[in-house]
Amino acid sequence: MAPSTAGGGWFQLERSPRAIAALDGVRALAILLVLARHGVRPFVDADEGLLRIFGWDLAWPMLNGWFGVDLFFVLSGFLISGSLMRHTGSGDGPHDFRRYLARRVLRIFPAYYAVLLIAAAGVVPLYTVAPERLAARLGYHLIFFQDYFASDIVVAFWSLGVEEKFYLTAPLVWLAVAALRRRGRTGWAYGLVAAVVLLGPALRLATHLAVAEAPDYDVFFRLFRSPFHTALDPLYCGVLAALIYRDREKWPWTAQSRAGNALFWGGAVSVGWLLVSREMLAAPIGMFDTTAQPLVLSLGSGAMVLSLALGHGPVRWFSGTGLFYVSKFSYSLYLVHLLVIPGMLAWIATLPGIAVASSFARFTIFVVPYLAASTLAAAAVFYLVEQPFLRLKERLG
Repeated sequence: MAPSTAGGGWFQLERSPRAIAALDGVRALAILLVLARHGVRPFVDADEGLLRIFGWDLAWPMLNGWFGVDLFFVLSGFLISGSLMRHTGSGDGPHDFRRYLARRVLRIFPAYYAVLLIAAAGVVPLYTVAPERLAARLGYHLIFFQDYFASDIVVAFWSLGVEEKFYLTAPLVWLAVAALRRRGRTGWAYGLVAAVVLLGPALRLATHLAVAEAPDYDVFFRLFRSPFHTALDPLYCGVLAALIYRDREKWPWTAQSRAGNALFWGGAVSVGWLLVSREMLAAPIGMFDTTAQPLVLSLGSGAMVLSLALGHGPVRWFSGTGLFYVSKFSYSLYLVHLLVIPGMLAWIATLPGIAVASSFARFTIFVVPYLAASTLAAAAVFYLVEQPFLRLKERLG
């Protein structure tokens, strides 16, 4: 049965009439990658890996699931641009920008604050938060500065700091883009967005050159991964894709299946090769990892998103009902999944014979209850917190 697009009961999941169905599948893929990343990490032995097959390790594509966050960023750039285009196109900019910000607050704040406060309160079984300076740490999490300070209440929350800064600054960039387009300087508008895309790797390169030696993962995360200014390329690759999508009637190739399919599969191959060929952030972390790799992933992801939005590539694969349901819970899943891992690890540690089982066997036993517990917790957050505010958000138009 296809997802409903009309009003329904409280537990009925609905696809927005404005939604591009295939992008729900991209969102689902992004959260599944993140779940894989965090779920497999406790089971990967540095010497033995997870499951070696002729030198290749099954753990690699799962450990590389951090790329799911970059995919979320590309989607945000694309979808937020669409929202900004609607607002600036209506002719009453200030009013519409207030509505835009109100919609962002209703989408992000309630569920985030709920899970943040639950985690900080220490009421999740076996999930512990260090008590030192907790009030100060909670304070900068409340104002979304955990991407520049330590994201040490729930580590995955660093990306919410990046997203919020993008939501606040994107209207400024879009105002400049809209002004250039009104003056007939469309090429300059594209150039401006492309320049912001390239600013991300330029800033990372400057940081890399300033670091005395190859960074370990902790230094990499703090300097190259977490801060907002290092994530400009995935966000603005999404913006660039949105501009092309809006101007698709001016670009004849966007209507051609061969070109559109090539766009998708070219992006998919470039991203997929990096995902499966090795562990991307294994030591030593070099200049390609800190500087160029995120740009390659961003460009590949942007190509895939644009192609699917245009109706090319494997649209049917990404438009299925199952992926739609996963996408609806994706934000709540992102917020809660790390909180359930300690309890699941403690549970499987009590099983007979688990101490002598292989890493792969222990992960196989772990993965189903991990996904089930994450889904139950996400459903609780979605229906009790997220859903009421989403319905209010939709009333804003």
